[in-house]
Amino acid sequence: MTYLKYKQLLLHSSLISAVLLASCAIPGRKKLPDPKPLPARFATDGDSLQNIALLSPDSFFRDAHLRNAIKDVLQHNPDMQIALQRIRTAGAYLKMSKGALLPSLSMNAHASGTKYGKYTMEGVGNFDTNLSPNIEEEQKVGTNPTPDFWLGLSTNWELDIWGRLGKMKKAARHRFMASAEAAAMVKSMLVTQTALFYYELLTLDRELEILKENITLQERALEIVVAQKEGGRATELAVQQFNAQLLSSRGHLLGIQQRITETENNLNALSGKYEGHISRSAFRTIDQNFDALDAAGIPAAILRNRPDIRQAEAEMLAADADLGAARAAFFPSLNLSAYTAFSAFKGDLLFSAGSLGFQLLGGLTAPLFQKHQIRSQYRIAEAGQQEQFYNYERTVLNAYKEVLNYISNIRNLGQRSDLKEEEVTALGNGVSISEDLYITGYASYIELVAAQKSKLEAELQLIDLKRAELYTAINLYKSLGGGWRE
Repeated sequence: MTYLKYKQLLLHSSLISAVLLASCAIPGRKKLPDPKPLPARFATDGDSLQNIALLSPDSFFRDAHLRNAIKDVLQHNPDMQIALQRIRTAGAYLKMSKGALLPSLSMNAHASGTKYGKYTMEGVGNFDTNLSPNIEEEQKVGTNPTPDFWLGLSTNWELDIWGRLGKMKKAARHRFMASAEAAAMVKSMLVTQTALFYYELLTLDRELEILKENITLQERALEIVVAQKEGGRATELAVQQFNAQLLSSRGHLLGIQQRITETENNLNALSGKYEGHISRSAFRTIDQNFDALDAAGIPAAILRNRPDIRQAEAEMLAADADLGAARAAFFPSLNLSAYTAFSAFKGDLLFSAGSLGFQLLGGLTAPLFQKHQIRSQYRIAEAGQQEQFYNYERTVLNAYKEVLNYISNIRNLGQRSDLKEEEVTALGNGVSISEDLYITGYASYIELVAAQKSKLEAELQLIDLKRAELYTAINLYKSLGGGWRE
């Protein structure tokens, strides 16, 4: 064996050994652990009547004014528009990752003129070439300066033999899905927020009606006590007590009117408007505005309808694909490149047959001296994978807790509302009786004031319970994954 052949064999052996050594240091493939299984059913009594999460907002909300407000918000809300643009961005990244698997094709053209020095390799070579008897006249190179014309196509293709590019495409696809789920979550939140503002207006309207009714009663009571004082049957203290109660109610009325204005402004801002009147129904129709709300016993698997859970799952799968791509970076990459072009040092010869040439090139690149950087990228991807896994588990756990609390609360509020309605009825009867007794002298003005105050407080408390019942029903619909379907 000659020394030259021995040297070549040693070089090849060293290269193969280096590649094998690099491969031995590649970390093992880590798979995501299995998430904790969800319970088969929510831990509540009763049977499932209907899966309200599958209802569109138009089906769930019966109020025509509310449905119009929801459509207006979804069409003009800035957050919704931002979410849609993020979907477009993620879609562009997905197309870019798909294109990385395909060969690139470029068209290149350039022209130059170079004056080579007398004592350069190119200058001596061109001068010597022009003196050679073996070349034709048109093959002589211009030297003052030397022109160069090039026009052709070039291509480059990285063969995805280890699946790195494929895993990057998979990660981009999952992130595109996550952006779509994020937009669905924004839509669900906007539907929920619109409904909450709308029903806040309805309950405030009802509070306003109650206050006006009670102010009318208090004004009549004040007139009676003033007349009795003039007749010597009541004192100035009684007049002041009735007047103070009336002034308190009028102040409360102004506070309710301010809350109505603020809530209308909030709803207008949600739909991208500066101002405007909010058309709405009367409070008495509120009980007919929802579909079936008894969600007891709904299978826990329905939580998979929630956009935030679906988004967390997509992000987790994207992080897992990132880890696979980071691991594949430890392996050698294989690139193929080629070009075909017209190239000449004279413009009039550029498109002649003798100016056409081509090249094919294959290259293998192994990351021998970049391990610290590649391994750090792998560890970053590994930590990201674990983070997204725990984020998914946390999202599911919070969603389950949310639903469980809303189911329990909506039943509790319904029972409390029934009791409060009976209390309001009893106190209303008490006010009528106390007025009659006061006029006939069998009750004091203090008893009448107390009866009127208790009735007003109970009526407002009933509205608060109705408001809480509505809010819980709307949030239950959202927490089960409703509000984003068409």
